[in-house]
Amino acid sequence: MTAVASKTTSVSSLPNAEVAYRYACDVVLELMNCREVRPRHWQLDVHDGEGKKVFEIPFVELDPTLSHLRAEQWKLVEHGSQVIRSFRDALHAASLTRREARLLVARSCGRPYLAADRGRKVIRDNS
Repeated sequence: MTAVASKTTSVSSLPNAEVAYRYACDVVLELMNCREVRPRHWQLDVHDGEGKKVFEIPFVELDPTLSHLRAEQWKLVEHGSQVIRSFRDALHAASLTRREARLLVARSCGRPYLAADRGRKVIRDNS
């Protein structure tokens, strides 16, 4: 799952990518504070002002509670977190596709349907 904050700081407002990376690491550590296990599979994606992904930070990489693990154990935890993240991303995509299909059927039958959710079009079309 990708973490999305309601208040964002664009990379363009920071002096360079290194400062942006350090800032993003601070955000990850703050989000994980005192609840490291729950968000361990999350990932923070950092985008530039044009929406292009600059880098990503998997939370598991910064989890201080894993510092006692041997390298092979840490790799297993990292892989498990990646599997959970991939599964949740696929589940979310499937949920959006299901909702879009239901709305397309409603629109084709002339019934009311949800056109936008949080300012974004729900049905992906050219109209």
